[in-house]
Amino acid sequence: MSEPTEIAGGESTVIESGSELAIPITVRVLGVGMLGGLLGMVTMIPVLVGVPAALGLFRPDPIAEFVPLTELFGIEPTLALGLALFAAMGTVLLPMVFLVVGAYLPPEGPRYLRGVTFATIFWTGFVPAFMPEGPALVAGTFLVVSLVAHWVYGAVLAGVLDRTVGIPQHEV
Repeated sequence: MSEPTEIAGGESTVIESGSELAIPITVRVLGVGMLGGLLGMVTMIPVLVGVPAALGLFRPDPIAEFVPLTELFGIEPTLALGLALFAAMGTVLLPMVFLVVGAYLPPEGPRYLRGVTFATIFWTGFVPAFMPEGPALVAGTFLVVSLVAHWVYGAVLAGVLDRTVGIPQHEV
C-alpha cells in the first residue's frame, strides 16, 4: 500500500511498497539539477577545450556558428553569444531534460552512470554540429575527446543529483 512520507524541506512523497522512492520534481530538485549542470560544465570544459587546445586543434568558430537563429532577431552571432547559449543549455536545459528522463535510462546502478548514458545520447547531436574539418587524426581526436568530456558532464550532473536529492522517479 502507498503511504505519504515527509522528506526534507517539508516536501512529501509516496513510497510504494516493494518499489523505489518516488521523488517529485520540485523547485529544490530543479535548483540542484542546475547546480549539477553547472558543475558538469565546469568539469567538462577543461577536457573539451583544454585537450584540443594543447594539441593545437581547438577552433572557436563552430561555437559562434552555433547560434544562427539569433540572426532572425537581428543579433549577430558571436563567440560570446555562442558560449552563453552553450552554458545555458548545459546549466539549465539539459539538467531539466535529465530530471524527466533520468529515471528511465540504464543502468540500474550505479545510478550516476545514467548521466553518462544521457550525455552519450546528446553527444550524438553535438558531433555533427561541431565536427572540425581536417585529417582523420583531427576527427578521431575530436570524437574521443568530446565523448569523454560529455561522459564527465553526465557523471557529474547525475552524481550531484544522486548524492543530494536523488534522481527523480516517476510513474507512467
